[in-house]
Amino acid sequence: MPYRTASYLLAHLSAGQTGCLLGGTFTENVTPANGGSAGAPITLASAPGTTATLLGILYVPDAVNDLVFENLILNGRNGGGTPSPQVNGDRISFLGNEVTNENSAICFTLGGSFESYGRARDAVLEGNRVHHCGRLPAGGHDHGLYIEGADNARVVNNFFYANADWGLHLYPDADGSYIAHNVVDGNGAGLIFAGEAAGGEYNQPYSSDNNLVELNIFSNSTNRYNIESSWGGPVGTGNVARQNCVWNGQLGNIDLSEGGFTASLNITADPLFMNRGAFDFRLQLGSPCTGFGPP
Repeated sequence: MPYRTASYLLAHLSAGQTGCLLGGTFTENVTPANGGSAGAPITLASAPGTTATLLGILYVPDAVNDLVFENLILNGRNGGGTPSPQVNGDRISFLGNEVTNENSAICFTLGGSFESYGRARDAVLEGNRVHHCGRLPAGGHDHGLYIEGADNARVVNNFFYANADWGLHLYPDADGSYIAHNVVDGNGAGLIFAGEAAGGEYNQPYSSDNNLVELNIFSNSTNRYNIESSWGGPVGTGNVARQNCVWNGQLGNIDLSEGGFTASLNITADPLFMNRGAFDFRLQLGSPCTGFGPP
């Protein structure tokens, strides 16, 4: 039975079911009130052969778990600087989507304001294109993916490009993330491991720990480094950046001066994208970065 809104469709799905949106634009803010169950998520997807756009803020609260958003355009454009998608629930997956907000806010936030609203656990971002997120001129606060308070996020085979600030920002308590086979190109900065002291924005001190970053391409950061760290409080432990291809960061490629992570077996080389100006990040034949980035 067809419904007029994505929200109404989601509200009428049960664990293990998929709801399909026909091609077109659904202008609404979406806050699901129910999820699926472990191993039987509720899926919201574009109907086969179409691509649907959700134009509005997508927020998954802590009480809602086991959702999949697939093959959608998620445009969180808004005038209030509100991030979208915001995820505080567990086992929330984003597969094969295009995500932007036309430079109006942070895009993905995992575990935003987690001391009040809950941690995001076991989120998956796979096969997405995350671009043109964040207000300009860059102010250091608007990212493609902001892993704020999250456990075991899996971020693989994505493209993060043309975002105002960091492509991926792990602060202050991103733990156990696996970040692999992504292209992170032409953002204000690439990736940062970070933490914070108590007494300001956060009640307790936090650090991002045990995050593995491997087999990615980090290139052409316009304001800062491709990989770096910053610790306002405790210094992170167990963070590893290994076997990545790095190229042409504005301040350099890998900055180890703040500590809190190890870097090994990374190569510095021009990845030789097919057509970077058109955001075609396939690699030319003979690229020294073959095997890095999405397959």
